[in-house]
Amino acid sequence: MQSYEPDTIKKFRLWKCIRASFAVLDSYYEPAMVAPIVNTGIQTAKYCNVAGLGVLIFDYFLTLEPEVRLTWNRRWNVTRVLFVISRYMAFVAAGMTSYAAIATRANENCSQFSQASNAIHIISIVAAEGLLIIRTHAFWKQNKKLLAVLLVLAAIAIACAVSITDVVSNLAAPADPSAPPTSNCTFEAGRSSAIQYGFLIAYELLLMSLMVFKRYKDYRDSDSRLVRAVFQGAVLYMTAIMFVSVVNIVIMSVVPASYNMMMDVPQLVLHSMLASRVLFGLRESDQDGSDGGTLQMSTFRPVQRNQYASFD
Repeated sequence: MQSYEPDTIKKFRLWKCIRASFAVLDSYYEPAMVAPIVNTGIQTAKYCNVAGLGVLIFDYFLTLEPEVRLTWNRRWNVTRVLFVISRYMAFVAAGMTSYAAIATRANENCSQFSQASNAIHIISIVAAEGLLIIRTHAFWKQNKKLLAVLLVLAAIAIACAVSITDVVSNLAAPADPSAPPTSNCTFEAGRSSAIQYGFLIAYELLLMSLMVFKRYKDYRDSDSRLVRAVFQGAVLYMTAIMFVSVVNIVIMSVVPASYNMMMDVPQLVLHSMLASRVLFGLRESDQDGSDGGTLQMSTFRPVQRNQYASFD
């Protein structure tokens, strides 16, 4: 048996060398196969968000003339305040997200910046939704009970969306005190953020149901251009928002996590753009004398003689 011992030792050493070689190859190729997928997702998300900011700036200059003509000479009230917030705070939110996308912030604590950016996002979107609530309130002839219910439901939806998202996020990835500190500046969002878009879709469906019900209950035979403008504008706004929200939910739930910020700024921009354009369209219809002035925009009741129809 001693004559075979050297061969056995050689084979054992050769086998160890082969295993070591495969281990080196695995360590070399695995990052090369995984990293491009992650980087591609993050890079795509960055491009989409920066492009969204560009679209917002481009649309602003396209609609600057009607804004000056239809809003700047109006008195300050809830409608104008919500319009200014939804139109101009969107620039701040989109700018902060774009900065987070392109800035290199390794080994920094970005939690405060991210929280501020998320808060401004929410405020901007809530302002745009506030304009839609005001239109629904006016369409229902200023029903105060309906307005109170819509405001309470909106507050509950916002509180539940934010709190449930945080709870699910903490349950999905609990903090490990023994883990080494890592940077939280990665341009990604948790999959639990899809919950917020689910609440948004539910609220949009509620508003759309109210608009459709009132349209065919009280305005079935109305040929008023104002009624058409309010109804069609609201339905267009809500349909587009629900569609983009569904896309956001699919991206956050199905595709790799590196893509989940892809529609963050585009959704915000869509809220701002549609809210502004729908308001401009309403005021254009409000000022158009071709409709005969049959309805008062603020209440959707018949206009009295010598009374100016307005949507202030």
